[in-house]
Amino acid sequence: MPEPHTARERGIVAAVAVGLILLRSAVFVFWEQSHFDSDQAITGLMAKHLSEGRAWPVFWYGQNYMLAVEAWLAAPVFLIAGASVTTLKLPLLAINVAIALLLLRTLERDVGLRPAAALVPVLFFVLPAPATTSLFLFANGGTVEPLLYVLLLWLTRRRPAWCGLILGIGFLHREFTIYGFAALLAIEAGRGALFTREGLRLRLAMLRTAVLVWLLVQWLKHFSSGAGPGTSIADVYRPRDNVLELADRVCLNLSTAPSGVWRLVTEHWPVLFGTKVQLLSEFGIESAASQGMTGCGILLAATILLAAGVVAARVARAGWRREFDFCAYLVLVGLISALGYVAGRCGEITYLLTRYELLSVLGVAGLGAWFLAVAPSRGLRRTWIAAAGACIAVAVWAHVVLLREYVTAAPVSPKQMIVRHLEARGMRYAIADYWIAYAVTFLSQERLLVASSDFVRIRETERIVKEHLDEAVRLSRSPCVNGRPLVAGVYLCDP
Repeated sequence: MPEPHTARERGIVAAVAVGLILLRSAVFVFWEQSHFDSDQAITGLMAKHLSEGRAWPVFWYGQNYMLAVEAWLAAPVFLIAGASVTTLKLPLLAINVAIALLLLRTLERDVGLRPAAALVPVLFFVLPAPATTSLFLFANGGTVEPLLYVLLLWLTRRRPAWCGLILGIGFLHREFTIYGFAALLAIEAGRGALFTREGLRLRLAMLRTAVLVWLLVQWLKHFSSGAGPGTSIADVYRPRDNVLELADRVCLNLSTAPSGVWRLVTEHWPVLFGTKVQLLSEFGIESAASQGMTGCGILLAATILLAAGVVAARVARAGWRREFDFCAYLVLVGLISALGYVAGRCGEITYLLTRYELLSVLGVAGLGAWFLAVAPSRGLRRTWIAAAGACIAVAVWAHVVLLREYVTAAPVSPKQMIVRHLEARGMRYAIADYWIAYAVTFLSQERLLVASSDFVRIRETERIVKEHLDEAVRLSRSPCVNGRPLVAGVYLCDP
């Protein structure tokens, strides 16, 4: 039975974490124009078709990988509250809350931190910079979910059926879940538990369940709507499964590793942790604000290096303790994810691909918690907390500026304007490039059907627009004969 003051502190800390997540997520959830594109629109259209009983996707439309978990989560919300960007992102918001609460509870239970102390490193997830926050709420099939799967793998590690189910679903949803499995094996191998009879039994039973999940989904996909209503798996234009996709992304050219690691440190992490000064518009966010602060990257590096140095010294001096396991697991997940990112991109790392490596956030949270558990003096802990707090404050300020912008004078996105102009003209059918087509189709709730002129993911839309070609218009990003401007950078042309 927990002491009353501990239970009260736990409740207050949990409420603070949830409140902060709601505040930092508000712009991206409740203002549809803030960060929404056609990739997310595909997920939204999948959920809408599901809620209407028009399609039954297993994987993301047009693909044979990336399990349609987000669409299935959003579909019942659409049934209750209607299809919109907000209702599409509400399940993602709930996942963000779940991750924070699981981190807090596990750091308290497994590591022995007080709830208030556990909150400090968890703030790296609770209050990331706006660009990273937008990715944690990005409905593109699986950005934030690997963080949840990784935590659930740890929590169910002694229950092989549940652990295998999570691994199977997580791997089919987003291959990055495999990093959690690799980290779990490393922890158990390091402790000597993996190669015992019981250890091998648990992991083999887990793998058996994961394989059964994979086989079941491979069977179910033959009854799915592969490319929208009225289609099958035969209409998928990328038939390769996630195993082959993962194999294709492994780069064995070791000569690219040094440059890849350098770019990881100097380009990827400064964006992921919001230290580099950049306009939010560079990340597809409708805003004139920016994030980051000059010199903050050095402070973040010092914060991480201090924690790593103290932890390494403590382990070298006093040996390993069981309560280190969870922190080490998170750190390993982050490191494996970072190295996998370098290998997967063959050294070509840019800030535009940040969504492929978000697990480093868990790694830093785990390292910070580990430091707080072993720091030899209160003064050293206070110094680290002050440095970490300063880094997080930079992200908080960027959120304050962004929220103030949207509350006082929310920008209107070009896609919203396209919907308004076309509906005002009484138009129903159009042709445009992928990045306009599906976003406009979803934002209009399919009152406007816009076929994609390049990447076709929904066959029904393409077919209907072709049947009404005499009523359709073409939306072009370049001037056309007899064309007229519709919005900035988009012209209304003949089909």
